[in-house]
Amino acid sequence: MKSRLDELSGSEVLALAGIRLSTTAHLVALAAEADPNLRAMASRRSFVLALSAPGLPAARVSARGASIRAWSGGEAVPAGSGRSSLVLRFASPLAAARILGGGGGMPLPLILGPGAFAALAFFREASSRVPAMLKDPALDPAVKARLLTEAALRGLAEVAARDPGVEQRLHHVPDGSAAVEVAGAFSIGLRKAGRRIEVLGSAPEAPNARLSFRDAASAVAVFSGARAAVVALGASEVTVRGFLPLVQGLFALLDRLGAYLAVDAKGGLK
Repeated sequence: MKSRLDELSGSEVLALAGIRLSTTAHLVALAAEADPNLRAMASRRSFVLALSAPGLPAARVSARGASIRAWSGGEAVPAGSGRSSLVLRFASPLAAARILGGGGGMPLPLILGPGAFAALAFFREASSRVPAMLKDPALDPAVKARLLTEAALRGLAEVAARDPGVEQRLHHVPDGSAAVEVAGAFSIGLRKAGRRIEVLGSAPEAPNARLSFRDAASAVAVFSGARAAVVALGASEVTVRGFLPLVQGLFALLDRLGAYLAVDAKGGLK
């Protein structure tokens, strides 16, 4: 893959935009759960915020009192969640990839209903707070691990759905479900079926494979790229049980996600 945003093919730009839309929506929702100030902002006024770009399913963030949730990648939004208060409309997938990647610019805000200004204020604050949280050495490792794991798995789902470069690789990854567990912190699930990878809100009861991290610090090291998964496996910081080819195949796709995330929105490498 090319290192410059303006050198990516149309399909690669679409995939990168999908990654940015999905991870942004889920990370701002998770940040609000962890940050009292963001949680207070979200609880003052109910809203549904949509992030939208041509050719991609919208990513949504819903705030209803203490409940803050996100959906992306064509996930069905539960009935009763309400209509969108505000849509942040990006002119193109390229614009979404650039703006959400920190390359500058603004989406077009479309005010549709009550809570629109609360949604806009929340998004501005939360989207700037997430990078600061991830860089904060004092942040609870469990919170950082949750943010990084969510970003990795959501990004993985978008790569599988939109990147033609992984189509052949996906054929060799068996279908099934996997649990990703961080001891003492949280668990999350994945389900792979054909080209679709679905991120589950919680680990399935009887997954085909389990990927278990010894602690939050181990998950942070792997999902931040600071420690190779194979090294973590060798050091017993992470263990894999069950259907190993499924987990091995998913880890191989993380390399492709890393290539997308290494493309600087301003044109060069980060």
